[in-house]
Amino acid sequence: MVNLKRIMAGIIAGATVVSMAACSNSTTDSTTTSSDTETTIDDEIENPVSVGDISIDAGEEVEPAELEYLGGYDITTAGDVKPAYKYFSENYGCTIKCTLVGSMQIQEKLTTAISSGESPDLVDYSDDTFPLLMSKNMYTPLEEYMNMSAPQWAGVESYINQYKWGGKNYYYPWAYNVSPNFLVYNRGVFEQIGIEDPKELYDKGEWTWDTMTDCIRKFIDSDADGNRTGLYGATAYSAQSFINSTGTALISVGADGKLVQNFSNANVDRAANFMQTLKNEGLASFQEGVIDVDTTPIKEGTAAFQGMGEWIISGYAKLMQKDDTLDYFFVPFPRDPEADEYYYSMSTFGYLVPAGSKYAKQASVFINCCRLSFTDEDLRATTKGSIMRNKKYTDEMYDFLMSFKDIDNLHAVIDNPYGLDETTSQIIRDVLGNTLFEMYSEQYQGQTWTQMREASLGTINKQIEYYNGLL
Repeated sequence: MVNLKRIMAGIIAGATVVSMAACSNSTTDSTTTSSDTETTIDDEIENPVSVGDISIDAGEEVEPAELEYLGGYDITTAGDVKPAYKYFSENYGCTIKCTLVGSMQIQEKLTTAISSGESPDLVDYSDDTFPLLMSKNMYTPLEEYMNMSAPQWAGVESYINQYKWGGKNYYYPWAYNVSPNFLVYNRGVFEQIGIEDPKELYDKGEWTWDTMTDCIRKFIDSDADGNRTGLYGATAYSAQSFINSTGTALISVGADGKLVQNFSNANVDRAANFMQTLKNEGLASFQEGVIDVDTTPIKEGTAAFQGMGEWIISGYAKLMQKDDTLDYFFVPFPRDPEADEYYYSMSTFGYLVPAGSKYAKQASVFINCCRLSFTDEDLRATTKGSIMRNKKYTDEMYDFLMSFKDIDNLHAVIDNPYGLDETTSQIIRDVLGNTLFEMYSEQYQGQTWTQMREASLGTINKQIEYYNGLL
């Protein structure tokens, strides 16, 4: 089961940075095409979208073209991207052909395509994009195509510059996800047990490490047979969320643009000690045979919380639509009671233009369309309707999720701990996962946070020195 968890964690690595619709779609190898003349089931029945009355400025006119996309989901039909794609297609005369691959295959497929002179024009951002793939000259800088004074980019330039490499901007995220990972719970079961609703605790400003721990203890103690467990889910990302709630990133970007590791920071140590307490007291554990993405423990009311990317919420919403007696909800990871503010992890999502693309200008217009789906009032409203039809969220779910896209009113921590080389990134995942959960990695079984950190710091520092030496 240890190896299976590691495999799933690798799959989720690409998934949790993705926007609302991205991860609910197939990631098997396949190719789909989209054009104005096609009629699809999605267009006619499942999610009809009209953008005829919308007018936005996503950039100057471009030559019509068919763009090639390489990534994990069909960006022409995904609920949160479809309106932007339709506007791009109808007003700029461009279409997009999607080649779908698993998140762990993107680097290999992209490298092969670039070396053979068959570069795609759009590719998903993933954990290894920055700094690993940027340092390998895999992307096209986009400054000449992007106008940072355009209204859709207001207020996000500082975040965009966090991903600057060698003085150039390759990545203009169109989705900014404060609290990309949530704690999902069975609100109906919580009510039956008599546990205060975590969402209400959050609304009152009382959702902290301590109140979460109290909820878990009450949940476990409510079952005399001992069949209820506490927290499970995305191992490394859950651990990272607790650490970021202190206001500290594991790997940050300094004012000089260089990488800084904070693994020995006192805040990180404190969060790690808290997580080890959860593990040692049996409050964070996996039930036998259960892996990160399993939803059965929440559905059956045998686990208190599942820590997972927001993509999983749609599955619970669809269950609720079929059975109105069900009540699932979610909250962000709790606040550090010693922090001066409520800090949240923040991830971004968007597309990069690979090196060798023939249609960088057209791809940049599409990226602008995607960003405008958040900032333009009319396109945003159309996008909401598309998401609601596609994802089946309740109004309460949608409104709460969207509140975490308002980055101006939240304290976001940008952390990039998984973008080093593959070996070091896996070491970091294993250390984080084994801090919160037992037997995540046989290499670190039974070790304390301090032991795991000290054994890994040499490798981490070597990689950071390597990347900083390239700048």
